[in-house]
Amino acid sequence: MRSANITVRGATRSDLPGIEHHYGPLDNLGDSFCDVAKIQEIQFDWLVIGEIAGEYAGFLYWHLGEKPFFAPHIENFAHIREVQVLEKFQGQGVGRELTVYALDKLKALGTKDVFLATSETNNPARHLYESLGFTQLRKQILYALRINRPP
Repeated sequence: MRSANITVRGATRSDLPGIEHHYGPLDNLGDSFCDVAKIQEIQFDWLVIGEIAGEYAGFLYWHLGEKPFFAPHIENFAHIREVQVLEKFQGQGVGRELTVYALDKLKALGTKDVFLATSETNNPARHLYESLGFTQLRKQILYALRINRPP
């Protein structure tokens, strides 16, 4: 079900505690969005908020760069780091609106290539990105090793 009341806007400093509250400090330890002090360092031009009928629904952020390690021939790129939509708003078009908004901003900035990543099992995200023209660049393998096991 798609909502007609989706608004996408640039983030402000007052959005940061809400993002931290919804995203959660334990979701991705080491990620910039784990505490307000870290996310205050992010340029707000690169952080956008999605709302439905004035209620926070999710966010997207990206960074710009040159010559990524995985494609060193690329001169000018953006990496969409996070697209997060609250569960109660998923399936209503918030992720699409956030991504389209970001792509429009990046195009206006002259960005030539945009990269993002999602898990192989995240079918809604994969469908969204492919419907917007993204193509799979490569698959990634995630390894883990637990080195401190309880006795």
